[in-house]
Amino acid sequence: MVAAGTTLTGDVELNDDFHLDGIMKGNLISKNDLIVSTSGRFTGDVKAKRVLVSGILDGKVDADRLEIVASGQVSGEIKVRELVIESGGQFVGASQVKKHDTPRLTFVNDDAAKAQEASTSSTNENRAS
Repeated sequence: MVAAGTTLTGDVELNDDFHLDGIMKGNLISKNDLIVSTSGRFTGDVKAKRVLVSGILDGKVDADRLEIVASGQVSGEIKVRELVIESGGQFVGASQVKKHDTPRLTFVNDDAAKAQEASTSSTNENRAS
Protein backbone atom coordinates (compact mmCIF):
# COMPACT_ATOMS: atom_id res chain seq x y z
CA MET A 1 0.00 0.00 0.00
CA VAL A 2 1.16 3.49 -0.84
CA ALA A 3 -0.50 5.98 1.50
CA ALA A 4 -2.02 9.32 0.51
CA GLY A 5 0.62 12.04 0.46
CA THR A 6 3.34 9.58 -0.57
CA THR A 7 5.01 9.57 -3.99
CA LEU A 8 6.65 6.41 -5.32
CA THR A 9 8.88 6.58 -8.38
CA GLY A 10 10.21 3.41 -9.98
CA ASP A 11 9.20 -0.06 -11.07
CA VAL A 12 7.47 -2.55 -8.78
CA GLU A 13 6.98 -6.29 -9.28
CA LEU A 14 5.02 -8.29 -6.73
CA ASN A 15 2.80 -11.31 -6.14
CA ASP A 16 0.25 -9.51 -3.96
CA ASP A 17 -2.38 -6.81 -4.32
CA PHE A 18 -1.14 -3.23 -4.63
CA HIS A 19 -3.31 -0.46 -3.16
CA LEU A 20 -2.46 3.08 -4.24
CA ASP A 21 -3.78 6.05 -2.25
CA GLY A 22 -0.80 8.27 -3.15
CA ILE A 23 1.08 8.90 -6.38
CA MET A 24 3.12 6.39 -8.36
CA LYS A 25 5.21 7.02 -11.47
CA GLY A 26 6.69 3.89 -13.00
CA ASN A 27 5.68 0.41 -14.05
CA LEU A 28 3.87 -2.20 -12.02
CA ILE A 29 3.65 -5.97 -12.52
CA SER A 30 1.42 -7.88 -10.12
CA LYS A 31 0.13 -11.44 -10.17
CA ASN A 32 -2.92 -10.09 -8.33
CA ASP A 33 -4.76 -6.76 -8.28
CA LEU A 34 -3.97 -3.07 -8.58
CA ILE A 35 -6.39 -0.78 -6.80
CA VAL A 36 -6.11 2.94 -7.47
CA SER A 37 -8.26 4.70 -4.85
CA THR A 38 -10.02 8.05 -5.30
CA SER A 39 -6.91 9.89 -4.05
CA GLY A 40 -4.55 7.69 -6.09
CA ARG A 41 -2.73 8.75 -9.26
CA PHE A 42 -0.79 6.20 -11.32
CA THR A 43 1.37 7.09 -14.32
CA GLY A 44 3.05 4.22 -16.16
CA ASP A 45 2.44 0.72 -17.45
CA VAL A 46 0.48 -1.92 -15.53
CA LYS A 47 0.34 -5.66 -15.92
CA ALA A 48 -1.97 -7.26 -13.35
CA LYS A 49 -4.75 -9.77 -12.96
CA ARG A 50 -7.40 -7.14 -12.18
CA VAL A 51 -7.20 -3.34 -12.13
CA LEU A 52 -9.77 -1.29 -10.24
CA VAL A 53 -9.62 2.48 -10.74
CA SER A 54 -11.41 5.02 -8.56
CA GLY A 55 -8.72 7.68 -9.06
CA ILE A 56 -6.57 8.44 -12.11
CA LEU A 57 -4.49 6.04 -14.21
CA ASP A 58 -2.49 7.21 -17.23
CA GLY A 59 -0.58 4.58 -19.22
CA LYS A 60 -0.81 1.10 -20.66
CA VAL A 61 -2.89 -1.57 -18.94
CA ASP A 62 -2.58 -5.30 -19.60
CA ALA A 63 -5.04 -7.19 -17.38
CA ASP A 64 -7.71 -9.84 -17.29
CA ARG A 65 -10.22 -7.29 -15.99
CA LEU A 66 -10.28 -3.48 -15.83
CA GLU A 67 -12.96 -1.78 -13.76
CA ILE A 68 -13.37 1.98 -13.89
CA VAL A 69 -15.79 3.12 -11.19
CA ALA A 70 -17.82 6.36 -11.19
CA SER A 71 -14.95 8.58 -10.01
CA GLY A 72 -12.27 6.77 -12.04
CA GLN A 73 -10.36 8.10 -15.03
CA VAL A 74 -8.18 6.00 -17.32
CA SER A 75 -6.26 7.29 -20.32
CA GLY A 76 -3.92 5.34 -22.57
CA GLU A 77 -3.86 1.92 -24.18
CA ILE A 78 -5.61 -1.03 -22.61
CA LYS A 79 -5.53 -4.73 -23.43
CA VAL A 80 -8.05 -6.63 -21.30
CA ARG A 81 -10.37 -9.63 -21.34
CA GLU A 82 -13.15 -7.75 -19.53
CA LEU A 83 -13.82 -4.00 -19.36
CA VAL A 84 -16.33 -2.50 -16.94
CA ILE A 85 -17.01 1.24 -16.88
CA GLU A 86 -19.55 2.46 -14.35
CA SER A 87 -21.70 5.49 -15.11
CA GLY A 88 -19.49 8.53 -14.53
CA GLY A 89 -16.25 6.61 -15.12
CA GLN A 90 -14.05 7.87 -17.95
CA PHE A 91 -11.84 6.13 -20.48
CA VAL A 92 -9.90 7.93 -23.20
CA GLY A 93 -7.59 5.92 -25.42
CA ALA A 94 -7.33 2.72 -27.41
CA SER A 95 -8.63 -0.64 -26.31
CA GLN A 96 -7.96 -4.20 -27.39
CA VAL A 97 -9.86 -7.24 -26.17
CA LYS A 98 -7.82 -10.29 -25.22
CA LYS A 99 -9.26 -13.51 -26.48
CA HIS A 100 -10.50 -15.96 -23.91
CA ASP A 101 -8.73 -19.28 -24.04
CA THR A 102 -10.99 -21.62 -25.96
CA PRO A 103 -11.01 -25.12 -24.55
CA ARG A 104 -10.07 -27.90 -26.95
CA LEU A 105 -11.94 -31.17 -27.09
CA THR A 106 -9.69 -33.80 -25.55
CA PHE A 107 -10.17 -37.48 -24.95
CA VAL A 108 -9.68 -39.19 -21.62
CA ASN A 109 -7.46 -41.90 -23.08
CA ASP A 110 -5.73 -42.79 -26.33
CA ASP A 111 -8.21 -45.59 -27.18
CA ALA A 112 -11.04 -43.08 -27.42
CA ALA A 113 -8.90 -40.82 -29.61
CA LYS A 114 -8.03 -43.71 -31.94
CA ALA A 115 -11.70 -44.72 -32.16
CA GLN A 116 -12.63 -41.15 -33.07
CA GLU A 117 -9.91 -41.01 -35.74
CA ALA A 118 -11.01 -44.37 -37.19
CA SER A 119 -14.63 -43.23 -37.29
CA THR A 120 -13.67 -40.01 -39.07
CA SER A 121 -11.49 -41.74 -41.66
CA SER A 122 -14.15 -44.40 -42.45
CA THR A 123 -16.75 -41.63 -42.89
CA ASN A 124 -14.40 -39.84 -45.29
CA GLU A 125 -13.76 -43.08 -47.24
CA ASN A 126 -17.53 -43.67 -47.59
CA ARG A 127 -17.96 -40.16 -48.97
CA ALA A 128 -15.20 -40.74 -51.51
CA SER A 129 -16.88 -43.91 -52.87
